[in-house]
Amino acid sequence: MQQRNATGRRNKWLATIMGLAMPGLGQIYNGELIKGTSYFTIILVLHFLGFRWSVLLPDRWVLAGAFCTVTVVIAVYIAAIIDAYKKASSAGDAFQPAAYNRWYFYVAAWLLGWVLAMGAVIEYVRNDILEAYVIPSGSMEPTVKRGDRVLADKTAYHRMAPHKGDIAILVYPDDRSLRFIKRIGALPGETVTMADGLDTQVPHGFVYMVGDNRQNSYDSRQFGFVPLTDLVGKVRQVYFSSGPDGIRWERIGTVVR
Repeated sequence: MQQRNATGRRNKWLATIMGLAMPGLGQIYNGELIKGTSYFTIILVLHFLGFRWSVLLPDRWVLAGAFCTVTVVIAVYIAAIIDAYKKASSAGDAFQPAAYNRWYFYVAAWLLGWVLAMGAVIEYVRNDILEAYVIPSGSMEPTVKRGDRVLADKTAYHRMAPHKGDIAILVYPDDRSLRFIKRIGALPGETVTMADGLDTQVPHGFVYMVGDNRQNSYDSRQFGFVPLTDLVGKVRQVYFSSGPDGIRWERIGTVVR
């Protein structure tokens, strides 16, 4: 029975670069398929569960929860890279490649893992758990300022009913590719005064959305009631803010109410 010959040591810099390309890929290059797969799986799970846990925190802690999640994910990522570097450095000349130590396997692993699996998790988090929005107008001033970056909890209205006074992201009725930020001014069954001065009852299944800057806000007074199903998420906290005067440090972490 013919034995495969040893082909020499692993390249520590190549292991590092592969670890940077995808968590765990450096371990796979070093012949540690299970360890590499484990690193990648841990990062996927941490990413998903961390953000899911963050939205369950009180409003003032959502940003801290998201920051902790990113910090832990990066820490594990770095640990995987360092581990790959050290393992490649100490592999010696007797390293015996496994059947999967081929360039096409690495490419396939990267495409399936980083592009498809991690891409799907990131997209799911953004679409269904927590998304960041930049505020381009002053329609919600002074509560939310032009240039604020806010975190919107997309699980909120799956966990609880909308409340009058909530600031929410909604689908703009006249162009469903756009998102507006407004305050819930009235709930189904309540009476509101429309732009024409007539009192109207909010239909069941709809809400009345208004901007805090009433003199400079295009809202339900013009485009009508908004279906409850078009409430994308509840705005929870400002994570960054900047304007003509530079970074507004005092607004970072502000709870949006």
